[in-house]
Amino acid sequence: MAEKAHRQYQKYQPKFWHKAPKSAAATERAFTSLLTETGTYFLIAAEGERRIGFVIARKFPASPIYDPGGDIYLIDDFYVVEPQHWLTTGEALLSHATTLLHEHGAVQILVTCAERDLAKAEMLRRSQLTIASNWWTKPLG
Repeated sequence: MAEKAHRQYQKYQPKFWHKAPKSAAATERAFTSLLTETGTYFLIAAEGERRIGFVIARKFPASPIYDPGGDIYLIDDFYVVEPQHWLTTGEALLSHATTLLHEHGAVQILVTCAERDLAKAEMLRRSQLTIASNWWTKPLG
């Protein structure tokens, strides 16, 4: 599921999201490493034996310049099997993650979303998230 999303993101922004050789193996190693990190939570949605979505949330340090009033959690790895699942499975995963994180002291979540990932962005808007920042990129060379 993550690898499929990585291929799609590469279409959205070929330079910034350019997949590395053996990215699937690298993603597996990264996710395995996250399993041992304190303050990291994994939620998986399934229909029977089939995984249809997942979210990984991990504690994210706040800038010393700002005071959000408590812990921030980053949701960077958040995927569903097909775009039409964002408004159902994705929304449910985000709702459960938000509740879990709040119960563990979070006061804010940050969720990444590619600019052209319109289905995910719509789900985030419907879930009352707002845009706090945009990343602008320019290849040099």
